Amino acid sequence: MVENANPGSGCPADIAAGYHQRMGSFSESVLISAPQEQVWAALSEIGAIADWNPGVRESHLIGDQAEGLGAARYCDLGGKNYLHESVVEYQEGEALTMRVDETNLPFKSVDIRFTLRSVAAETEVTVSPAYTLKYGPMGTILDRLAVRKQYARGMVSLLQGLKKHVEQAPAS
Repeated sequence: MVENANPGSGCPADIAAGYHQRMGSFSESVLISAPQEQVWAALSEIGAIADWNPGVRESHLIGDQAEGLGAARYCDLGGKNYLHESVVEYQEGEALTMRVDETNLPFKSVDIRFTLRSVAAETEVTVSPAYTLKYGPMGTILDRLAVRKQYARGMVSLLQGLKKHVEQAPAS
């Protein structure tokens, strides 16, 4: 489900007349057939996102901190695209927010929040990116025409990768 958090019509006339570029956001969720602790273990292993996110070709930690507030990672997205991300929110077992500190993608700012919630014997994982594109008013137009849809598809793929990774992990 993609929720539009940007008010205004978004038409070029509004933008040209001084429409302020607002942050885009949406949420996607998946139910994973595993206890919350098991899902958290995979999600909070910051440097290992390439093990389950099909959109990340390679990943590793930046620095010595492996988890918690301030932990950082590098993600090779392929095609010379990359992200440097750091943990800016860490609620053990419940929530994690990654901030994109550096990228060559068209994002001016990005925070990606993951929340976990137990639902009977399963875990609901919700990913909620909040972002602003570069390029001012043109970025707003690009977001409405293409970026948001493509970004939402990427987040669905990320969640499906996490689900597959956790559900196929050997029982401990």
